[in-house]
Amino acid sequence: MSTAVITAWSAVSPYGTGRDPLAAGLRARTEAPASAGPEEWTADPEATARVVPGFEVRDALGKAGTRGMDRLTGLTAVTVRELLAGAGPDGEHAELGTGLVLGIGSGSVQGFMEFTKSSLEGASPIDVSPSKIPNMAMNRAASAGAIRHRLKGPNTTVAAGRLSGLVALDQARRLLADGRAERVLAGSAEEYSATRAHLTHAAHGADVVLGEGCVMVLLESGDAATGEPLAEVLAVHHRVAADGDFAGALTAAVRAALAEAGVAAGAVWAAVPSQAPGAAGEQELRVHEELFPARVRGRAASVALLGETAAATGAYQLAALLSEPGEPGRVALVTTTDPDGPVGCAVLRLLTDGADA
Repeated sequence: MSTAVITAWSAVSPYGTGRDPLAAGLRARTEAPASAGPEEWTADPEATARVVPGFEVRDALGKAGTRGMDRLTGLTAVTVRELLAGAGPDGEHAELGTGLVLGIGSGSVQGFMEFTKSSLEGASPIDVSPSKIPNMAMNRAASAGAIRHRLKGPNTTVAAGRLSGLVALDQARRLLADGRAERVLAGSAEEYSATRAHLTHAAHGADVVLGEGCVMVLLESGDAATGEPLAEVLAVHHRVAADGDFAGALTAAVRAALAEAGVAAGAVWAAVPSQAPGAAGEQELRVHEELFPARVRGRAASVALLGETAAATGAYQLAALLSEPGEPGRVALVTTTDPDGPVGCAVLRLLTDGADA
């Protein structure tokens, strides 16, 4: 497989819109602000979340084409806009070869719940708002992001829980290697909502502070990059933990990825865990402690600063590495675990000093 490089990235995060607020917050190691959401977001007035400040879909994207658009789609569309504005290709003149791969969890679970409720409470099962129907498609966010910005290459949605960001990165580099696209926007997104809060707290306890946002990177073939390469993707591996053995599955994935990249564990400059809740996160940290010294584990910011960001976690981990200053050529690794079983990792060679992130 030919080498893929990241030539640009952007984000919409609890620190603000654009990559600069996220990079600054991560470098400063400051927790993203937490606040109680609007009353309709949660039945618990004491609940807090790390949400994108002041984000409203219609304010961010305008009224055209946004009636009924869910928050997940809005976050994705704004992130794609921010990335294209800073790096190109301009969506107005995008070639056919620009694709988009988006990782999600379950789509907008709030939208699913509202749609189902309308169907049950209406005069008939079909008595629902037509503007809400597109939100029921799993590929709503990816397709809307491409349509709004005139990207005509392959459009893919991957749903792999907390691993979605890494799976999207892997899918994007495969599209490049197979000649299916000239460049690919890849990343993952998650929204905060009352329904997601209820589901997460039921599974992992009410003390989990949820986060949201979207991170996208622009991936190009190393020998045909149009922008300055920021990082080279050396390897991506993912597996499924059987019988709760997250440590065994993750260790195997890390060793396989390092072997593919031709890098020894001792040569890793920074290792970023995903801070998963429960046993998955505990075993993930144990793997890091066994493989890497403390200085390596502490070099990049923890994604816990953003709260539990679910499907957006892997993409935020990439942002943490791209934001961290250091000598060009350093090798870094991210690992992600999901309490439902998937585990994975990615090995990157950072090609800039990170100062302009």
